[in-house]
Amino acid sequence: MLLTSRQRLTSLLCLIYFTTLLITPDSYKYGAILLAVTALIMLPSTWQALKTRPAILISGSLLLYFVVTLAFALPGEHYAQLDMPSRVLLAIMIFALLLKYPPSLKAVFYGCGIGASAVGIIALYQHYILDIRALSRNGFMSIQVAGMAASLSVFSIFAYIYSCKRALPTLKAIAFLGITLGFIATLLSGGRGSWVITPFVALWALVYYRKVFSRRDYVAMVVSIALIIATALVPALNRAGLVLSDLARYQQATEITAPPVTAHQPKESAVTVSPKDKNQSSQADTTPSSQTSPVAATTPSTPRVGSSSGVRLELWKTALHLFTNNVITGTGYTDFTDKKQALVDKHQVDSIVMRFSRAHNQLLEELQVKGLIGGLTLIVLIAAPWLATRKTNTGDTPDKHFATIMLRSHLILIAGYMLTQHYLNHHSGILFFSLGVVIFASIALRAEARD
Repeated sequence: MLLTSRQRLTSLLCLIYFTTLLITPDSYKYGAILLAVTALIMLPSTWQALKTRPAILISGSLLLYFVVTLAFALPGEHYAQLDMPSRVLLAIMIFALLLKYPPSLKAVFYGCGIGASAVGIIALYQHYILDIRALSRNGFMSIQVAGMAASLSVFSIFAYIYSCKRALPTLKAIAFLGITLGFIATLLSGGRGSWVITPFVALWALVYYRKVFSRRDYVAMVVSIALIIATALVPALNRAGLVLSDLARYQQATEITAPPVTAHQPKESAVTVSPKDKNQSSQADTTPSSQTSPVAATTPSTPRVGSSSGVRLELWKTALHLFTNNVITGTGYTDFTDKKQALVDKHQVDSIVMRFSRAHNQLLEELQVKGLIGGLTLIVLIAAPWLATRKTNTGDTPDKHFATIMLRSHLILIAGYMLTQHYLNHHSGILFFSLGVVIFASIALRAEARD
C-alpha cells in the first residue's frame, strides 16, 4: 500500500507539472518545484534506483552536461553560466524518485491534454480579444512557449491514440481539445522554430498508429484540422511570409560593401550573458533584435543586417568561424567576446553580432564556446535517453511502449527547437527538456527499476 500511495503522489505531481506548464509566464516552474522538493525529501530512500544501467546512462548524460559547463566556467569565474545547467541536478533527483515510484502514464496524458487546452484558450483570448500577438507579451516568451505548446499537442496525439486502444472516452475528449487548442496556440504564437520538426512527428504518429482509428476518429481529425485552419492559419501564414522578406533584406544588406573601420574600440574581456528568462520576460522575444547587450555600444561600424532571419544567419556564420578557429575547446567564456570582435574587425561578419551573446542554435552555441567537447556533450545528452530505452522499444506493456515513443518524440522535438534557438540556455527550456526526459524514461524503465 505504501508503494501505491507514493505512486499516486508522483502521478499527481506529474499531472500538475504538465497541466500548469503554460497557464502563466512563470508556471513552468511551479510543478517542477513540487517535484524537486518531494524528490529531495525522499532522496535517502530513492537514490539507489539510479544504480541500474539505463538509469546511470541517462543521469550520467545530464551530469556530464553540467560538469563540462563547470569546467569551462571555472577558469574565468563565469559562474553565471552554471545557472541553467544546474537544473539538471534537480532532474537527476527527480529521476530517482520517479524510478522508485513510477507515475501513471494516464495521469501524464491527462496533464498534457489539459495543459495544451489551457494554453490554447489563452492564445485565442490574447489574439482575438486583446488583439495582440499571442503568448508574446505580459511575461510570455513566445519562442519558448511555442515549442512547449507544440510538444503538448504532439503528446495529446499520443494520448488520443492511447485512449483509442484502452477505450477511455474522457481522455479521448480531453486529448482532442489538447490537440486542437495546442496547435492553435503554437500557430498563433508565431514561434516559427517550433514549426520545423513538429508536423513530421505528428504526421508520423498518425500514420504509424492509423489502424487504431475508427471512422469516428477520422471525422474528429477533420474537425480538428478545420478548427485549426479557421482560427490560426492566416496569422501563421503572415508570420511565415516574413521569413522571405527577411531573407531578401539580408541578401540586399550583405551585397553592400562594409564601411572601413575608422577607430579601434576597447574590447570586453568577459562574455556577455544574454537576458535570462527567469520570468520569461517579453524582452527576450522571438526576434534576435530584441536580445541586445551592452557590447552593442562598442561595435566599430553601423550594423547592416537588421531582420530576424538575417541576424540569425550572421550569428550562425560567426559561430562556425569561431568553431573552426578553435575546434577542440572553442573560444571559452573568457575570450568569446574578443574573438567575436576580431571577426567583426576583419569584416567577416556583420557588427550586429556584437549585440548578442548566443548563437541562436544550441549546437552552434556549444561548438563556438566549448568546441567539439561541448558539441559531443550535447549529442550525448540527446542520444543517451534514446539508447537507454532501446530494449523497451516494443515494450512488454502498452504503458512502457507509449512512454518510450513519447520519450523519443520529446528528444526529436527538442532537437528541432534547438535549430533556431539556444533552447537549453533558458530556464523554461532546460527544465522542460530534462523533466520530460526523466518522466517519460521512468515510465519506460519502470519494470527494470522495480527489479
